[in-house]
Amino acid sequence: MNGKQLIAEPRELTGKNNNNRLRADGYIPAVLYSHGNSEPVKVKGKDFAKLFKGGISESIIFNIDIAGKSEGEDMAFIKDFQRDPVTGDIIHLDFFKVTKGEKIKTNIPIELIGTPIGIKMGGIFKHGERELFVQCMPRHLPEKIEVDISGLQPGELIHVSQITISDDVEILSNPENIVAAVDRPRAVADEAETDSESTEETTETVEEK
Repeated sequence: MNGKQLIAEPRELTGKNNNNRLRADGYIPAVLYSHGNSEPVKVKGKDFAKLFKGGISESIIFNIDIAGKSEGEDMAFIKDFQRDPVTGDIIHLDFFKVTKGEKIKTNIPIELIGTPIGIKMGGIFKHGERELFVQCMPRHLPEKIEVDISGLQPGELIHVSQITISDDVEILSNPENIVAAVDRPRAVADEAETDSESTEETTETVEEK
């Protein structure tokens, strides 16, 4: 959890007009969900921006302190968020409360490391999956998963099934999904296709004889 903390306040008034007033006062309307229950809250925009200055991710678990509640701090992560289509500002947040001793299911970002050697050989790089859907105990949740792609040559790719995190983290994403690939140069691909067609034609001629 790395000591990350966010202070939230109960939000008694809801609705579009009230939410707009909150935003004008520097707050972000939010909802804290937990096993079918929901609690309207608000967080200061500056505090949220400071905590997630590196980018918003479901893989970041933090302590959320609901001011004025005797229960103290709860752990949570961001399940969803909305941005203003014009300004790009965060205008609403959905938090999901983490229950101690219970596994969570969430997405963690994939960070590609290195430059494929196949690009220097004329290959075309393609980025596939950018997140992995995983299940694990909160304390085992990594903030990101690094995948080394420097050894990829033309015609090679990396599937989700080839990624390993740890025995404590179960990957739920489709194992056949592609994370990264380097396509063969067009000229080489066309040549291979031509050779294949020529082989088929030769085979058909022999069979006809």
